[in-house]
Amino acid sequence: MRPIAAIDALRNPVFRRLWFVTMIGGLSVGATLTTLGWVVVEESGSPLLVSLVLVTFLAPQMFAGPIGGVLADRYGRARLIRLGISARLTLSIVMAASLFLLPHELAPLFVINTIRSVTSGITIPSRRAFMADIVPQGKLANALALDEFALTTMFIAGPVITGILLVVVEPGAIFLGLAGISVIGVFLVPGGPARSRPDATESGSSRPTSLLRELVEGLGYIRRSRMLLSVTAISLTAEMLAFNYLTLVPVFAKEVFEGGSGLLGVLNGTMPVGELIGAGIMAALAAKVVRPGRLLAAGVVAAFAVGIPLGASSWLPATLVLLALIGGLGQVFFVMTSILLLRETPPEARARVLGLQQVTWGAGALGGLMSGALASAFTPHLGVLIPAATGLVIVVIIIAVSPELRRGGRPIVEDEPVEERSEATAI
Repeated sequence: MRPIAAIDALRNPVFRRLWFVTMIGGLSVGATLTTLGWVVVEESGSPLLVSLVLVTFLAPQMFAGPIGGVLADRYGRARLIRLGISARLTLSIVMAASLFLLPHELAPLFVINTIRSVTSGITIPSRRAFMADIVPQGKLANALALDEFALTTMFIAGPVITGILLVVVEPGAIFLGLAGISVIGVFLVPGGPARSRPDATESGSSRPTSLLRELVEGLGYIRRSRMLLSVTAISLTAEMLAFNYLTLVPVFAKEVFEGGSGLLGVLNGTMPVGELIGAGIMAALAAKVVRPGRLLAAGVVAAFAVGIPLGASSWLPATLVLLALIGGLGQVFFVMTSILLLRETPPEARARVLGLQQVTWGAGALGGLMSGALASAFTPHLGVLIPAATGLVIVVIIIAVSPELRRGGRPIVEDEPVEERSEATAI
């Protein structure tokens, strides 16, 4: 039987275990945000406090990424992933205890959610760098796309499952269930090949003792590589200016399309559906990607180009199609960015570089604030149109001055199978 290209990386047993770990993490995030959002709205009815649930989860990840990258390169990817899941397991129990013992107190929930965010953000660079350790170069795009497919699926399914469960169980019970699922995750984390462990790298004997020094060393890898500088500049621009429509979805639902909460839910769900389709397409076509730099450039330019008619649209069917399209292009951007960062960085520094790139996620918050200000000063349409047009100009300039990116980077070739000898999988 002919193998299915879209699930090629899943034939690797080590990656397959990591993929299930990703699914558990995505389910945990979706369930946590849904449960806390429900608790906060029930207790306070405040939209501001409800928004803080997402803010306290997203903001710390921007700072946790660089720290997690240093720790992963120093102590090992698998070890840090296990520790992160174990921490979330413990915090799920603490969250359940807070809900049962202090049912009307919201402050402890926000504090615990912030700490959970740190443990989540710290492990993200480890997971992405680990994938480059356990799959051959030619299958890396497929592995990254499958990873995104798993995350997006759980981000969609998690809230739906949680919403149904909240009808019949207490919020605290949801977190006890998440703790139980995390136990499975801890034992699923594979040890990985020898090169994923710091004691197997050539730099192990001379590794700096200072975390700050290692972080600066990671910055040095980016500074010395024109390709990494170009990818980082594109990533910063895209995070800040490409996906601003999401910030203004409630405004468009109410003021532009004159709808209610039902339409708000449809608009909020359309982009993730596009992301899911985009991840599936990327997984299926990953083997055909030879020059990832060119596809990154084309995908980001297309995302900004789609953002212009999306911002101008007052016709709901067109808006839904464009939202799904920009979601799919977002997956092209993420997968190609990750591939280039992983391929252009030595194995012993990959997690640090990925962690530093995670800082660019904070630009999305700044872009959202800018869109909100433009929408307040002018119209909701201009709140999306102006950032999209500005971003299009900026990325075209970046591409024009980046011959390395236009050449697409070194061709991806199918290399030798990665060694799959693993260390013990238990803690």
